[in-house]
Amino acid sequence: MGRKSKHIENLTEEQKSSLKKGHAHGKSPLYRRKCHSILLSHSGRTPLEIADVYQVSIHSVREWLKQWERYGLEGLKLKPGRGRKPKLDVQTNQHVQTVKTLIKNEPKNLVKVTAQLEDQLGIKVSKKTLKRFLKNLNTDGNAFVEG
Repeated sequence: MGRKSKHIENLTEEQKSSLKKGHAHGKSPLYRRKCHSILLSHSGRTPLEIADVYQVSIHSVREWLKQWERYGLEGLKLKPGRGRKPKLDVQTNQHVQTVKTLIKNEPKNLVKVTAQLEDQLGIKVSKKTLKRFLKNLNTDGNAFVEG
């Protein structure tokens, strides 16, 4: 005996309108997909059928339905903080100061700087990661301003 199939049963005209707008004009493809899934569920499609339409797991679809029931449209939006966190953070003063000092001592040898970073901060970074961090320092207006 399987689970009872979950459906979104009661949607007001305002909710339907908001979901249709989200499906048509949402910022991210995932948000548009979630909005459409709620509409499909309301029209009688099972989570398994919706999962087949979007080639995602049935667990994902059930989570989308739960988020809709708990939080409405806000529950379908992507939350900040997803993805891998940076090894070196421009907002962390210790990272900024350490890198500035090391670059000042070895301006032409980033390989040495990465080795020293590992020794001083315990953070192993590649030369490419260090370059990206330095570029972010420049775009934030923090770069190598003596002060």
